[in-house]
Amino acid sequence: MKPRLVMDTSVLVSGIFFAKGNEAQILSYAIEGRAVLLASLDTLEELREVLTRPKFQLTQPEALTLFQMVLSRCEIVLNPEKAEAKCRDPDDQKFLDCAVAGKADHLVTGDPDLLVMERAGRTMILTGAQLVKVLRKTWSTPPKLSDIAGSKRISKEDWLRTRGIIRNSETEAREG
Repeated sequence: MKPRLVMDTSVLVSGIFFAKGNEAQILSYAIEGRAVLLASLDTLEELREVLTRPKFQLTQPEALTLFQMVLSRCEIVLNPEKAEAKCRDPDDQKFLDCAVAGKADHLVTGDPDLLVMERAGRTMILTGAQLVKVLRKTWSTPPKLSDIAGSKRISKEDWLRTRGIIRNSETEAREG
């Protein structure tokens, strides 16, 4: 059975822009279809907004391509009920609600307000590094983002453009 995951916005953005991190491995795992990536309309709206921030220096088409790449791999949890578990930061509650309503196995985050909870219902709340350790038990070699170039849901042209955006971001991060 495929693990069901909720990745908070920071984890998704790290997975998109930093191809060598734990978050990129998890995102790749989900994009390859080896996990079910869950999202709600609220979590997707936050991702869309974050990708358009000036600090990422993406054009509107580039931000849209990245957003569509993630969206195409998501199972959408519509109108999730409020989870019994409450986060001390109300802005993070949407990730808990999505995870509980979507019956996620894991919520991946670096946010201390979520991590301190450790669990919400059946959902374990883990960092990217912790989840990679869990997932490594199910894969023989860690996936690479380049492995998804032939994906049926994103064209090779879009993938190459997306990969260029990622490489440019990595270069700028090293130089800046």
